[in-house]
Amino acid sequence: MNCINHGVHICIFISKGNRPSFTTDDYELFDLIDDFLTETCDFNFECFIHNELRNKTHFTMEIESGVTFEELVTSIKKLDLREIENIYKVNN
Repeated sequence: MNCINHGVHICIFISKGNRPSFTTDDYELFDLIDDFLTETCDFNFECFIHNELRNKTHFTMEIESGVTFEELVTSIKKLDLREIENIYKVNN
């Protein structure tokens, strides 16, 4: 899986179903990104996946058809890395 990272806790990639996707290792951070993408960017998600990877829980969202990988990367990179780290530190 080729992945573009935004900070340490967000990975943006193309899913096996060929959909733009992202994963993060913190639920509160996932919720922030979900809210941002659905409320600000008007993206909808196809599916939400909760799994264990390397002894850590990960939360993944596949974005709907019609949104390109580049649009997802550009949108997520608008999120402030300091805010992301602060959210992660508070919850972990």
